Amino acid sequence: MILAKSKHDQNRALIDPWTLVHAGTGLAVGLMGFSMSAALLGAVAYEVLERPLEKLDFGKNLFSVRKPESAKNQVFDVAVFVLGAAAGRAWIED
Repeated sequence: MILAKSKHDQNRALIDPWTLVHAGTGLAVGLMGFSMSAALLGAVAYEVLERPLEKLDFGKNLFSVRKPESAKNQVFDVAVFVLGAAAGRAWIED
């Protein structure tokens, strides 16, 4: 599944509403001048920590999900974050 069309599809699809949040966060990080390596490290660390947290009741409530993210969703979240960060960096370096 490529696009989440309902809340039920969140975390199972490649793209869900949180994809925009990851892109926007990446853009903000890039505009603040973080290095790409620091941005990538932060994005990967977040995804690594988020998955086990989503398996706990606390995490399910915090993120409002039923199941943890799929690996493809995590990879795509990191990719759009990096694209956003690159766009932000390009803007300030122009």
